[in-house]
Amino acid sequence: MKYLIAAVAVLMGVSACAGTEALGTIVVERAWARASPKGAVNGICFLTVVNNGPESDRLIGASSPVADNIQFHEMKMEDGISKMRQLDTIEVLSGTSLKLKPDGIHLMMRIKQQLQQRKTFPLTLNFQKAGKLDVTVNIGSVGAMDDMSGK
Repeated sequence: MKYLIAAVAVLMGVSACAGTEALGTIVVERAWARASPKGAVNGICFLTVVNNGPESDRLIGASSPVADNIQFHEMKMEDGISKMRQLDTIEVLSGTSLKLKPDGIHLMMRIKQQLQQRKTFPLTLNFQKAGKLDVTVNIGSVGAMDDMSGK
């Protein structure tokens, strides 16, 4: 029995180190944001959502103590011009993985404070079916293009 408890503790530690949080069939991996310059009013957050369930789900809201407002945005290139549009929800199809990334879908935050490199902040994601999931967001450099995890 003590070996089982030790094994569970090790696995929980590995999961926490990997930056993975789960809520039923929804898994969020590698949540990260770019550091913000002093005085900036906006911040950007990225993550990967995995839907291991038999049904699609939707991300319908997000909140954090570091932000007054969080919106879903999508950046696309159209006729050689980068365009951004706000999304009402983000659909995550069943059995798929959706990566929110700098040149695609992302969370745009009106921040209350500077996001400092190598720090973290809490983020609550609200899914239509799965409910609320709390994640920890790691903060990378100002110009980071990925979470630097090597994955």
